Amino acid sequence: MLELNKVHKLDVMEGMRQLEDNSIDLIITSPPYNKAGLNGHKKPILKTKGRKGRATNTTVTYGGDHSIDCMDEEKYQQWQIDFLNECYRVLKTDGSMFYVHKNRISKHVSHSPYEFILKSKLILRQEIVWDRESDMNQANVRFNPTTERIFWFTKEAKSPRFKLQRDGKTQIKEVWHIIPDYRNPHPAPFPLEIPNNIIPHVAQGERITILDPFMGSGTVALAAKQNNCDWIGFDLFDEYIQMTNNRIKN
Repeated sequence: MLELNKVHKLDVMEGMRQLEDNSIDLIITSPPYNKAGLNGHKKPILKTKGRKGRATNTTVTYGGDHSIDCMDEEKYQQWQIDFLNECYRVLKTDGSMFYVHKNRISKHVSHSPYEFILKSKLILRQEIVWDRESDMNQANVRFNPTTERIFWFTKEAKSPRFKLQRDGKTQIKEVWHIIPDYRNPHPAPFPLEIPNNIIPHVAQGERITILDPFMGSGTVALAAKQNNCDWIGFDLFDEYIQMTNNRIKN
């Protein structure tokens, strides 16, 4: 087992293969969405007429590398199926995975993550809607998209380790109204409220092990530490590994 409470500089699949079977209690993560790749682009396409006149991208550049969000779509979907199957392997039998993704538009057709997630070994338990309340990708040809999906997977078709902690501090409905973390310098962060909405119900006061294979700016690691849990994750970019270490330290 790799060292806990550390971001390992490893490719996600390489890192996953170094984790033991049935070793992780909870996975919370969000992969690159491949929005540009879905539209056949090999690099970001800058738009100059964004919200309030600001430029927007059709894709996200991670650590200066735009290829991560510009994959051939068929290759991307197979990558995600393989990744989800690795998550299935490392999860404990009563474990859960919360996978953040979204519907993507290509040539006036909406493509759902269901196109590939149901081809994995994981069992879909619930779909949570994250209402971001705003979005940069506005157009006059459709209602403004402001939601992403949080797919809750389990390893078996039975109740996982989970009990709602009704303390009045976390949301317990399946639609979460949470604004994005605009202060985070990472190009595609999700807010701390998302893992903090999940961890207490799974941990139930115990020190469980939480994995974020796409660690990014370390939001899941920080939430794990706040909830007195162990964590582990992977990232290829030094600046994001340092970002996570700084957030944990501070």
